[in-house]
Amino acid sequence: MQYRIRHYLLLLSTLFIGFSCTTSSSFDGEIDFDEAEKHLIEEYIISGPPYFSADTHQEAVDKYYNFGVYMSSITPEDEILTDRDISLGDSMHITYTGWVLHGEIFDSNRLSEDPFPVVLGKTSIIEGWNIALVSMHEKQEARVIIPSALGYGTSGTGTIPPNATLVFDIKVDSLWKVDEQ
Repeated sequence: MQYRIRHYLLLLSTLFIGFSCTTSSSFDGEIDFDEAEKHLIEEYIISGPPYFSADTHQEAVDKYYNFGVYMSSITPEDEILTDRDISLGDSMHITYTGWVLHGEIFDSNRLSEDPFPVVLGKTSIIEGWNIALVSMHEKQEARVIIPSALGYGTSGTGTIPPNATLVFDIKVDSLWKVDEQ
């Protein structure tokens, strides 16, 4: 499977390099970056990374696609506090590790004693996190694959390059519902 992913990445980069070197603009609208990225994410899921398992693109979408991100729970179902779901305005402490798909870790607070405080809808976080957190519960940990459009987009930030697909392990350590604050 790694060969297939490398093959697709090589093909995609060859296409981008080839088309960027032409003077004709007839191809400008024909490559849909979002669709190409979606295809690569699904190929990655089909290759069998930890916490994901699918044999086809459709199965990858059916099992893991959730409002623009791909999610898989790390926490066993019987340990998830399903009565403690997350809503807009809720406060929580998060433990996370983030890395670029097929790349290095760019940020983590796992080794620190400081959880990351988030108030859903008020804390400045990437849109992919907002989507993922609304689908999670207190004490749940999930692996989330975030397409670049829901991450740092075409500009990137710091060590995160432009158009980077991001992967996060996110754990909701504690939750304070709006009516509990």
